[in-house]
Amino acid sequence: MPGITSQVATNDFLNLLTVQLKNQDPIEPVNQEDFIAQLAQFSQLEQTEALNSNFEQLLETTQLTQGMNLVGKQASYTDAVTGEKKTGLVEELIANSGPANLLINGERVGLNLISGVTI
Repeated sequence: MPGITSQVATNDFLNLLTVQLKNQDPIEPVNQEDFIAQLAQFSQLEQTEALNSNFEQLLETTQLTQGMNLVGKQASYTDAVTGEKKTGLVEELIANSGPANLLINGERVGLNLISGVTI
């Protein structure tokens, strides 16, 4: 969901847990097994989010490495606008923000549009 971050989810979970503990029935308190299960699920969620973040960083690093290796080589690609097959010298790797792009014949080309490379 857009706008929900790991920090927001953590705060919401802790606030909900605090309210639940404050308002529990003193005669029937929260079952310890349920409480431990909730904490385990939350811990698992945090670990999954951290793993996803690590995968995103790995993907970004891989794209940068692939792009750097193409600089100075002839590459075939599909023009994103026209769908035309083109070939040109990879002049530069552009990695300001978002996915990495290559500069070929003065055009920005996404790595996903590269169909071949000539050494």
